[in-house]
Formats: sequence, structure tokens, C-alpha cells
Amino acid sequence: MQVHVPWSAGTVPVEIDEARVAGVLGASVGRAADPEGVLRQALQAPGAGWQAFLAEAASPLLVVVNDATRPTPSAEVLRVIRADLEAWLALGDREMSLVVATGTHRVALPQELDHIFGTEFLAAHAHRISSHDSKDKAQLFHQGTTSRGVDVWVNRLLSDAKSVLVVNSVEPHYFAGYTGGRKSLFPGLAGYHTVWANHALSMKPGSESLVLEGNPVHEDIMEMLEVGVAGKLVYSIQLVLDEDHRVGFAAAGELEDSWRSAVAVADKQFVLDIERRYEVVVAAAPHPMDCNFYQTNKAVQGGAAAVKDGGVLIVVSECPFGLGENQTLYDMLAAAESPAAALERADQEEYVLGVQQATRVASVIQRADIYAVTSLPEEQVRDMFMTPFATVQEALDAALAAQGPDAQVLFLTEASITVPRPRA
Repeated sequence: MQVHVPWSAGTVPVEIDEARVAGVLGASVGRAADPEGVLRQALQAPGAGWQAFLAEAASPLLVVVNDATRPTPSAEVLRVIRADLEAWLALGDREMSLVVATGTHRVALPQELDHIFGTEFLAAHAHRISSHDSKDKAQLFHQGTTSRGVDVWVNRLLSDAKSVLVVNSVEPHYFAGYTGGRKSLFPGLAGYHTVWANHALSMKPGSESLVLEGNPVHEDIMEMLEVGVAGKLVYSIQLVLDEDHRVGFAAAGELEDSWRSAVAVADKQFVLDIERRYEVVVAAAPHPMDCNFYQTNKAVQGGAAAVKDGGVLIVVSECPFGLGENQTLYDMLAAAESPAAALERADQEEYVLGVQQATRVASVIQRADIYAVTSLPEEQVRDMFMTPFATVQEALDAALAAQGPDAQVLFLTEASITVPRPRA
């Protein structure tokens, strides 16, 4: 049979005996019949309070959207609410800014801005749009400190804003529990050292996918939210995406309530119940989460949950932007003699942003082989104790040969956002 595996913005076919395919799984979603209608219905729902927010919103208003590493269809949302935002602006001496919440990622490229905002919206409001830069001290303002001692540095646009509109989408996150909601602001608009201190908590127990209660990363972010937006009017539009990365579900209103509503839907759509762990797992990072290897780690973690000890995890991710702006994952593995040595070093040295990725990847490699189908140089892949392959077919054939005639293959077409849950 032929299986189509995501690669870049399309797919690549692989041939495999149907009897050896355990399943081809992605998020449990279909194609929304009317994405715009779903969004409009959420904004008009009882208790959503969209018009009340616009009536009450004081200037300056800050609109926060995700960067291009997220599949959030921000342009669709902005197209729906554009007339309302412009009507708000026209009522008097009012200011509105729009910011791309990059966290510690690089600033958005010009072509990415067109994708994020939509051509027409960008043309009309380009002078109001900027990208967060976590290392630019001139952009930052100190808001306070959390109970865990994390200094809360935020983008001055957020500090100065009296009203905030957050647009985000929700999927599982491998150490913050879930994306979306509060993450638009923290770490989305936080200073580098704030993100560093918060992400250091990912090395502690409880920082896992799907876990919120007792998750130190999530709980610290919620404290940051209290410190960082105190006294501001905050409105939230939270999405769960359909199979085309368009609006499949939407909740609007107060930030935590709308986010929790989206989390409940995401939990049903992105958790995949499987019979067992398999000998071979093909874990694809769907576009745009295949942008670099820093983001590809999410696919590694998704696939790792489904591969048996001694098995092969085939990670498929184009990585057109290479290792990514944060190369700690690569640096720690490349400097170590073995995955075990990398883990030992992480225990002994001061936390560096990205170490959590290196330790989690090293832990996977200790119990399973990782074959990597990427555009990275082969030497870089080998430096991370992985085996490079030029095509998915070559990697699959090699894995089946290594695992024997009874080996079964599980294909995860959206490994970055799905969480396999073995029954046994």
C-alpha cells in the first residue's frame, strides 16, 4: 500500500506492505464546513462579550498574534474582526498596535508577516505591526516577580497597553501541558531571561504534555499573567484547528475561560489511543512546525510516546531553517560522548534555555534508535546520535530490516501536536 507522509507543505509517498501498517494516525479532526461561521458564532455566543469588550476597551489596545512557527490562522480571525477594530479606532483619539508573539524565536520575516496578517490587513495596518524581540532590552519593562523568583520582563507594548486582545490556538505542549491562552503573553511577549527562568522549571517533575495541575511551568506562567496584565482589560479568541489548519472550534471571552474551553476540545482531538508501543514509528512534523530542528523536537517527543524500547523512531521534518535560533539541543548532544553523558552534564551544569530539549531527546535515544529524514547536513544529524536518511522510503526500509519480519509500523502524520496514549 501507499502512505503519504507530510513533508514541507505537501506529502511524500512511501510503499509498504499493508499487513505491516499498524495505523496512520493524525489529529481526530475533519474539515470544518464553515470556519468563518464557527468564529462568528463564538464571538456572538452568550457570555462572549465581544461587543462589550470593544465598548469598554481603553486606548492603547494591543492585539497579540502567534508567529509563523504556529499554524494559527490569525489572518482569518483578523479578516472577520477587522471592521470592528477599525470602527473602534475611528471613534476618537485611539491607538492600536499589533505584535507578533515570538517568545525567544527570531522576529518575523516580511513574507511571514503577509501570511500571519493577510495581504490586505497588512497593507492597511503595517505601520502598527511589530515583532517581539526577547533580547532587545529597549523593548522590555520589569513588571514584578513570581513566587518562584522569576523576574517578569515584558514587551513595553504589553506594559503600556490598557486593553489586550489575544488570538491563539491550542494543542498539547510537551512540557507546558498545552499551548494557547496564557502562552501568547508569557513566554510570547516575555524577556529572554524571564523565559529562561520559566523554562528551567521544565526540568522538574510535572512538566509534561497534557498536565496542568502540578505543572511548575504552567503554574509559573499563570503567576506571570497575574503580574503582567494586572489592571488591564484582556479579551481572548482561542482556536482549535481543523485538518486544514483553519478554524474548527473557537471560544471567545475571558482569557482563562476561553482557553480552558479550547483545551477540553483539544484533549479529545489530539490524544491518540493506541493498542501498544510499536517497533517502528514514523513521526512527521507538519508544516510549519517543521521549520527547524528546535521545533522538530515536539515531533520527537510525540513519536517517542508510541515507540517500544529497542525500536526505531523515524522523524520526518524538512527543517528549512536548519537547527533553529536556539542550538542548545544540538550543542549539548554534539559535545557529549554519548546520550548518557549529555544527561549527566545537564544534571551538573546550570540550566541553559533549550537544555530540556536535549535531555528529552537523549532519554529517547537511550531506549530507541532515531532515524532522521531532514534537510540538515548529515554530520549534524550524526552529531546528535541519530542516523540520517535522504528519503522516508529509505529510512522505512532500513527500519523494517533492522526490526525483523514481524515489525509493525505506526505512522503519526501530526506528531508535533498529537500525544499517543498506549493501552498497554
